[in-house]
Amino acid sequence: MELTQVQSEVPLLQPATPRSNFSCFHWLSVCSFALLLVATTVFALLHFQIIPTPGKQEEFQVPEVFHIKTFLDSAPHAQAMTGRRLAAHLTGKLNGDKIVWEFTPMNTFKTPDLKLKDNSLEIPQDGLYFVYTQVVYTGRECEKVKSTELTHTVNRKGEYGKVTPLLTSTKTACEVASKNIWHQPIYQGGIFQLEEGDILSTETTHIHLLNLNKGQVYFGVLAL
Repeated sequence: MELTQVQSEVPLLQPATPRSNFSCFHWLSVCSFALLLVATTVFALLHFQIIPTPGKQEEFQVPEVFHIKTFLDSAPHAQAMTGRRLAAHLTGKLNGDKIVWEFTPMNTFKTPDLKLKDNSLEIPQDGLYFVYTQVVYTGRECEKVKSTELTHTVNRKGEYGKVTPLLTSTKTACEVASKNIWHQPIYQGGIFQLEEGDILSTETTHIHLLNLNKGQVYFGVLAL
């Protein structure tokens, strides 16, 4: 009798809830969400042309300022603005020892209010502007050439004639002896508060090493 009483006081153990099914369902949900997030991101990048589609490889080579301008012009606040957004994208060619900036309708643009005068852009009104530029240097046989500093600068000339650099960058070519062809791009861009009458110009060293093929050398501004 005592043995029977002791056994009756021991609580019955409940069967353990299987966790394997729960863990499997949990990880399946996490993986499904991750795949959905990746797919959504890729479609968004393709839609806004941040990554190229197979049929638009050439369009992807156009500087990102074209896509920025398209986005700004399509934004709701831009629809209330009168006139076109101030913008200029110019390509460069060599003329002696300097870069000459020019407007060619095939691959560049310039709104009428922005003037290209004396190889410089004149800002027509106060505001925030995205200023950008790129040059590409190329050369060969670094065994015969010493280490060379390459510098490209965008200068601003203000109301009182004072010239200050807005953007400047220096890179070095031929740091290591080599017979291979080398390429050294310098891209710069930034947002600045500019005033009516400001003059933007560029200054570049080692002009003879520039590669001006396929619009790789450019300079421009975009009002924000």
